[in-house]
Amino acid sequence: MSIKISTGKIYDSVEVIDTIFAMDSHKEGIWSGAADPDKAFAGVKDQLRKKCEQMGGHGIQDCQFEYRNAVQQGVFGAGKQVIEIFAYGTVVKAAGAI
Repeated sequence: MSIKISTGKIYDSVEVIDTIFAMDSHKEGIWSGAADPDKAFAGVKDQLRKKCEQMGGHGIQDCQFEYRNAVQQGVFGAGKQVIEIFAYGTVVKAAGAI
């Protein structure tokens, strides 16, 4: 089963399991170039899906995503850009699901 993630409602009738939180980041590297927000976003969604599955959920409703740009101290004092994405939502099981 594919775990769905939505910033709104997924199913009309649900059993609420619990809320969850996840965080991921991506930083610029010597060979990878600038920090990539898409990689951080994909990483945080993967974490949400894994946690939801472990809890027996079918989806995560009402997800909220926040981000921040930060600078991480690098080698020889050079700073590297880091993009951090935080997410939380409500794990649900579709009503009537086995």
